[in-house]
Amino acid sequence: MKTVIILETDNLGIAVSDLLNPKEMKLVGIGNSNPDTWNVFADIDTGELKEEIEGLPIMPIDLAVSFEPDMLVIAAPDSEKSHALSYMAMRAGFLNDIVFVDEICDQFTVRGAALRRLTRRLETLGLPGAVAELGCYKGDTSWQLNALMPERKLYLFDTMEGFDARDIAKENVLQCSDAKQGDAGTGRPGDIPTVKEDVLLSRLPSAENVILKKGWFPETAFDIEEETFAFVYMDACLYQPTFTGLEFFFPRMVQGGVIMLCNYEDTKYRGISKAVADFEEKYGAFLILPVGDLKGTVLIVHP
Repeated sequence: MKTVIILETDNLGIAVSDLLNPKEMKLVGIGNSNPDTWNVFADIDTGELKEEIEGLPIMPIDLAVSFEPDMLVIAAPDSEKSHALSYMAMRAGFLNDIVFVDEICDQFTVRGAALRRLTRRLETLGLPGAVAELGCYKGDTSWQLNALMPERKLYLFDTMEGFDARDIAKENVLQCSDAKQGDAGTGRPGDIPTVKEDVLLSRLPSAENVILKKGWFPETAFDIEEETFAFVYMDACLYQPTFTGLEFFFPRMVQGGVIMLCNYEDTKYRGISKAVADFEEKYGAFLILPVGDLKGTVLIVHP
């Protein structure tokens, strides 16, 4: 069994630890450059370590490297942060194997695999209903939904202008994130919030079955209240569109229909989990199944 240290940024360490195979890898700690996360010191000024540590040790990167693990797993969302962490580890003397999670995720996607398998299951069962996506941005998921279920009507909901001021106002009141009006919500440096409609639609293989609903949700859904849905993909990032999305779509799901809710456990956008909790408090608990990706995507199944 290999010993493993995770080096993290953006609180991805716990999510990555859930993906480790416990039969093959033993996680011995997490290294982080942020002193606010460390839990190993009795006195941080003197460097005195605690005799007993509650939970998983979270420590400075040089201390983590001193454990001499067999492998470092770099848990960062992009290559720039990943290579910065690996450089810090090598400067501290680490010479063993290094795995970059962002490179693996560029090639393999847990969420994408779940999406493809789930849509095949819905087609096999022959469930009726349309498909919808709330928060489509550049259409990276839209074209997959359209390709996987080309005969179904596909509704795409997006402001096409980034986060709406009304949603940001609610976000600020609840203190759920640091999002700003007009943000794209992707978390990737350089991404712009605006996308041209013709560019988005040009990516879709069966665009004749697609209805683009540009504007603020739920206003853009008022004219389709009689529609039913077999599958809904929600990636709205913020509290308000997530809560109103659940309010609109869940009662309109066919029996066995599924909502795939992205970023449920993303600590950057805490409003998503709060929206689910508030929805359950108002309407009662429902079945939530984890997909197992880094951002805590979940499936909500209509009974």
